[in-house]
Amino acid sequence: MPAHKIDFYLNSSHSLRALAAEARRIAALQQVFRNIAPPELTQACCVKQLRAGTLFLLAENATVAAKLKQLAPRLLTSYQKQGVEVT
Repeated sequence: MPAHKIDFYLNSSHSLRALAAEARRIAALQQVFRNIAPPELTQACCVKQLRAGTLFLLAENATVAAKLKQLAPRLLTSYQKQGVEVT
């Protein structure tokens, strides 16, 4: 069986193409998060999804979640400046 690049398999069906596109979108959102959030937070949380203009972040614990809540206005503004449609 010949070796194929992973893109060959990811593009082999519509559902895999959609999954790969969503993974790339989340990775891009995570990169924006790394660029705008304090380093301590980027190590303790990550982007889960963006659905209907709402960005979902996963936090390791309640303390991190509370800090994210405090930073929400700043994060929102920074994401919007990066061209991400979040409300």
